[in-house]
Amino acid sequence: MQYWIGLGSNLGDRLENLKLARQALNRFGTIQCSSPVYQTAAWGKKDQPPFLNAVVLLESGLNPFRLLRKLKQTEVRLGRTKSEHWGPRKIDLDILEWEGTPVETSILKIPHPLLKQRVFVLQPMAWIDQQFTFRSGEKIATLLQQLEGRDDCQLLIEKW
Repeated sequence: MQYWIGLGSNLGDRLENLKLARQALNRFGTIQCSSPVYQTAAWGKKDQPPFLNAVVLLESGLNPFRLLRKLKQTEVRLGRTKSEHWGPRKIDLDILEWEGTPVETSILKIPHPLLKQRVFVLQPMAWIDQQFTFRSGEKIATLLQQLEGRDDCQLLIEKW
């Protein structure tokens, strides 16, 4: 199954945190494609350092709940600690979307419930697949046009 995984970091060596997380993802499947790294202002709780964000397209045989558990274990292994909601973090790994049926439980929702509001994941997803179409039929390019100017999302590093 293909999974769209969002990576984010705004503490410590942010780029190194993303690289270590991407390496860890290789243990759970095969990375088909990695977006460039984007720098964005914090979303939700704004009084914190800017984030580096990227998205990878991962081919994995794991079911979504098993993958979620692996992602959360990786976050802890890479130094993430419990903090306030939307607070600063060394690493954040989110399942954004997958090619299976939608998931709606208390611990996991796929597609990610805030996916369409977050330019910092939409822009990297569009870099991977400009023709990406949401389950609703909306095109990612159309949604990005509608959100233009709403968030500061700047391409920082193309190859990492």
